[in-house]
Amino acid sequence: MKLSIIVIVYNEVKTIKQAIDDVRSLEINKEIIVIDNFSTDGTVEVLKNLNYHDIKIIFQSKNYGVGKSYETGFNMAKGQYVFVQHADLEYDHRVCLEMFELAEREKLDAIFGSRFKNYLVKGSRWELLKSRPAYLASFISTYLINKWYGYDFTDVIGAEFYNTSAINSIPINSYHTGFKFEHVSRMCKKGLIIGEINVAYSPRENPREKKIKAYNIINALWSIIKVRFLS
Repeated sequence: MKLSIIVIVYNEVKTIKQAIDDVRSLEINKEIIVIDNFSTDGTVEVLKNLNYHDIKIIFQSKNYGVGKSYETGFNMAKGQYVFVQHADLEYDHRVCLEMFELAEREKLDAIFGSRFKNYLVKGSRWELLKSRPAYLASFISTYLINKWYGYDFTDVIGAEFYNTSAINSIPINSYHTGFKFEHVSRMCKKGLIIGEINVAYSPRENPREKKIKAYNIINALWSIIKVRFLS
């Protein structure tokens, strides 16, 4: 099997079925694993009522944090590659196919789908920050990771595509809101071969619905500093 698609979900009752239908429609040899992190808004009921026989659904017994959902999905994945899709529909699922072709062609360990790569050719980070203050954590973290590990990314926590064996060599030691920053830092510190492409991104109309807030920059910075100097 070439690809495992992991759908991460927590309280996305409005979009979870569409997210699953989107990845089911991808024309590639795949398995689909849905990880629900103890949703309480009706998402669980939607998932239980799906009559799909080509997906696996895991219901976490409590809210462990998003990192646990990743860990569970990575451990279950049987494909050569793993694509992570969040159930909020912010990222275009079709980028998965482009990432797959690039990973195969260039023998990459991972690919980041950047929300900003094309925009920053003509726009500025300041303009983005004025409309979306929560991007501050992404910008600062991306800058530090580039500086410390010699990469040239524009966005380290956008869409994600991994070689399964490579990503399973990276330990997951935290599940909280700093998880992705810590995980990316560990990947870069180990020297994985990582590519980056642009991804179509449709942020939520109401920023208050975002699960990652501007103040999460504290966890983000602590996570990448810990990996750089204390691990």
